[in-house]
Amino acid sequence: MVHPISLWLQPEPAAVAELDALIGRLAGVHGTAPFPAHLTLLNPLQRDDRLAAAALAELAAAVRPVAVRFDQTRCEAPWHRSLYLAAVPSAALRRIVEQAARTFAAPAPAPFEPHLSLQYSDLSVAEKLRLAAGVELPLPLEVRFDRLSVWQTPGSDARRWRQVAEQSLPDR
Repeated sequence: MVHPISLWLQPEPAAVAELDALIGRLAGVHGTAPFPAHLTLLNPLQRDDRLAAAALAELAAAVRPVAVRFDQTRCEAPWHRSLYLAAVPSAALRRIVEQAARTFAAPAPAPFEPHLSLQYSDLSVAEKLRLAAGVELPLPLEVRFDRLSVWQTPGSDARRWRQVAEQSLPDR
């Protein structure tokens, strides 16, 4: 069965606890759904779960873990960019996105603006700015990403998102 899916790069366990806790706190305060910390590589794609899992395994065999530097907390009006950590684009991260697009036979993607979302919401921009000012993470922050995953992402309710497959990225 074909579903809307997203391809995520996920942080190593050492960073997951702190980031997921922050995402959970923000969700609890504002009544929004928590979600796992991730950096979206491709979104949205319409794919069969089995084919997506096979493409994920192929991609994971072709790429390595990557360190990503986050230098700012930002917010924007759109729901999917409500509150996030802005990543510094790197050649290594761009190569992963390009390989992902080839492996998943994705249509020409929008310009890649790497970020790690902290909250998805329809709050006012003023409220989002207040939230951004209160995020307590030391910046710049470097996070190592060592897993890829495919998620069913049917719409904006993160409570309905389901992981299809996950692959660790081997250190070579």
